[in-house]
Amino acid sequence: MLYEHANPAHIADDLLCWPPAEDLEPKHRNLPSPAALILLLAFMTLLNSFSTDMLIPALPAISRDLGGSGWQVQQCLSLFFVACAFASLWYGAIADAWGRRPTLLVSLVLLGLAAAACAFTTGIEQLWGLRILQGLAAGAGLVLSRSILHDLYQGPDAQHRLSWITLIQTSSLLLTPSLGAWLCAHYGWRMVFVALAAIALTLAAVYWRWLPETLPRDRRLGLNPAALGRAYLGVLRTPRFVRLSLAHVANWVSMVIYAISAPAIVVGLLGRKGTDIYLVYGPIALGLVAGFLLFPRLLYRWQASGTLAAAYLILSTSVALNLALAWAWPAGMINLAPLFTYALGLAIALPILVSGALEPLRQSAGVAASCQTFLQLAMTAVAAGLLAPLLWDSMLSLALGIGILTLAGGLALLLEGRANRRPAPESIHCSETA
Repeated sequence: MLYEHANPAHIADDLLCWPPAEDLEPKHRNLPSPAALILLLAFMTLLNSFSTDMLIPALPAISRDLGGSGWQVQQCLSLFFVACAFASLWYGAIADAWGRRPTLLVSLVLLGLAAAACAFTTGIEQLWGLRILQGLAAGAGLVLSRSILHDLYQGPDAQHRLSWITLIQTSSLLLTPSLGAWLCAHYGWRMVFVALAAIALTLAAVYWRWLPETLPRDRRLGLNPAALGRAYLGVLRTPRFVRLSLAHVANWVSMVIYAISAPAIVVGLLGRKGTDIYLVYGPIALGLVAGFLLFPRLLYRWQASGTLAAAYLILSTSVALNLALAWAWPAGMINLAPLFTYALGLAIALPILVSGALEPLRQSAGVAASCQTFLQLAMTAVAAGLLAPLLWDSMLSLALGIGILTLAGGLALLLEGRANRRPAPESIHCSETA
């Protein structure tokens, strides 16, 4: 493959000049406008956010109404992420065989029906089952968004659009919990699921009307077990994909741990009301927004390799600051400041890591996106059910956990650079062959 033996100094920069610029524009004439396409792809990635962030403020009310313990209600999140991770393994293969459009529409209808059924549950066990069904349906969103993006764009075009898609996704960190809290306070927790059902079915109608199929029939793969097994093995045997995906997931899960721990931080460590959860979500959302807005300028000025180096400098500085503050001061508002800088570094690194991991695997983009999404969602499930409860009792333990995860991601990136020190003839940097 093109990047398998590339020089580490050129790995990220190669994404900026290969393939030729004329090959970067999509050849689908019935696509919506670029801005509309970004919105359509962004709302696909919000299926998980709608299904979880809207529900978090309603968990205490669900516990009171259904008589479940705090641990039992927490599993409404964990089981959703487990099911979502499992489903994400298959959606890419299904979409590679049947097309992006029908796969997305079926998943949205299933999500809407499962959410509507949740509004009529009378026991926590029923809610668990329906949340698993929701996770199986919502697993399509992130996989199909990345698959469609890489059907249409490569290199810097894909990175630039991915940054805007994730910027819109980031806005949900403040909007969806607030919407869920408002619905629960005024109409009860069941209305949260009614709203989720309405959103899913409305999106199904929107995509049916405006999103065309982006995978030509001559590029579709079979669903037979042998071919599917070869496709997955081909993805997992691509070192670049594995290392860059691990680096991205390590950074993302670090933020997830803080987001899931937000109630424990605000109420248990800071001694404030539960409605002050925005104190945690706010710095994260602002940092992500700032990073995604800054990304195109950094990419233009420093290219991908310099931008990625700047991102990891910001991440490492944030980790060091977080550890120092947690060690020197008791839990207070000052401990939330590093969340902004960490989210800033994460946002700058994310488009390069995600797009760079998928770039060598465009012929099996659906399967590759499935593997990447599975890794992200599986670790999110671990973070929700295991890591966050272990760490959220103190700011120092949270800082140490995030530091270890970030170090693991940095080591994966370092291994990628070392593995590609000796360039192969076919991977000569495009600027040398221009």
